[in-house]
Amino acid sequence: MLSKEDYDDRFFKPTLSDDAVLMCLDELQHLNSKNVASLENETPDKDTILSLNMQLSALKEQLILAKSCITSLTDDTNMVQVGYKAQDKALKNIDNDGYYFDSYSHHSIHETMLRDFVRTSSYEQAILSNSDTLFKGKNVLDIGCGTGVLSIFAAKAGAKKVIAIDNSDIVTQAQNIVSANGYGDIIICVKGKLEDLIANNKMPLIDGEKIDVIVSEWMGYALFFETMLPSVLLARDKLMSPSGTMYPNGATLFLEGAKDASLEYWDSVHGIDMSSMKKRVGKELCSEATVATVNKDMIVTNRLELIGFNLNTCKDKDLDFTVPFELKPNSQEGETTKIDKVVLSFDIAFDAPNTNPVHFSTGCQSEATHWQQASLWFEPSTAPTLSNDEILRGNLSLTRNVKNPRALDINLIWEVGSNSKGDFVRRCDGWIVSKVGA
Repeated sequence: MLSKEDYDDRFFKPTLSDDAVLMCLDELQHLNSKNVASLENETPDKDTILSLNMQLSALKEQLILAKSCITSLTDDTNMVQVGYKAQDKALKNIDNDGYYFDSYSHHSIHETMLRDFVRTSSYEQAILSNSDTLFKGKNVLDIGCGTGVLSIFAAKAGAKKVIAIDNSDIVTQAQNIVSANGYGDIIICVKGKLEDLIANNKMPLIDGEKIDVIVSEWMGYALFFETMLPSVLLARDKLMSPSGTMYPNGATLFLEGAKDASLEYWDSVHGIDMSSMKKRVGKELCSEATVATVNKDMIVTNRLELIGFNLNTCKDKDLDFTVPFELKPNSQEGETTKIDKVVLSFDIAFDAPNTNPVHFSTGCQSEATHWQQASLWFEPSTAPTLSNDEILRGNLSLTRNVKNPRALDINLIWEVGSNSKGDFVRRCDGWIVSKVGA
């Protein structure tokens, strides 16, 4: 037992005087009041306020995650070293790659992709119609081969060697399918993570041998969900011949505005007033992008090209971006247009030089695909209504999630207004903080 002499004030003083972990709410409020006082004589512009509000929303989300982590740490009764051991344990439990690859071991996801006529027939047409110009006598790499369908298309097109790679157990089925169709002497199925195979020199290539064509179906919801493209770009940079090509070789992301009255469902459910659910459902819709097919009749603006990618030249860093947008309503003079959400879709191009071009679209106006569309909802109470001479404009940011890089964070700052004598006059504005799969 400690005596009074054992107590020493120096042991109760923090090493850092402003240690954030030891600061109480009163101190934070005091600091906040000081900051507010220092800004009393400043008037930030609208864009600054919107940007700060978006940062605030993101920080609130981080705070919720931090509280969850702190709770899990304090509940660890076996924790010997405060913080470090529990943190290491938590980090080890996060295996986004393992979960991702395991999800592709089940047949259902492959059946869904194979049954997607737009997807599968586009790849088939693009490969077989360019047999002489791209594939005959060439080395082909199929990344994320799944059941091996693209590899077999390439073999049919006359490829000399096809290396089919997948890090899920489905690759064993791919090998069986390849053998059953008589392409075992052309297609080599390899199980493993591409990055590891390259780093450990485990690719079935002899010294100096290069890849002529890289085929891959890497696209996810909102184009980049699952973040498979960086792996494909690595293979391009490490293995592809200077005269080779990615296939597809182009991808473009689009944005358009849509109306959606689905919240009105809660006004009367079998004659029961459930309108109180609207706020809850609206909040959930705003927090995460919804992936579903959007009927073309719901589209109320132009379909705008946000950003395009030349897959033969783009870099990994290009996949996190901020781009401006401007949407115009399709309404007639005197009409108004309410926009409940904005919709992301993408187009894919197989149009390497001197080839028969093939394209497909996942837009609302085209035949439905398994990618559907990703919708970002406005907060229902502030969803903008535009007159026919107004525009909805702003900036959209898409980045990989820090905690799970296979998920996406999507932030959007917007404003509605019109041009008057060469100047834009803002009428209302706001922001969307959303995500895909995080």
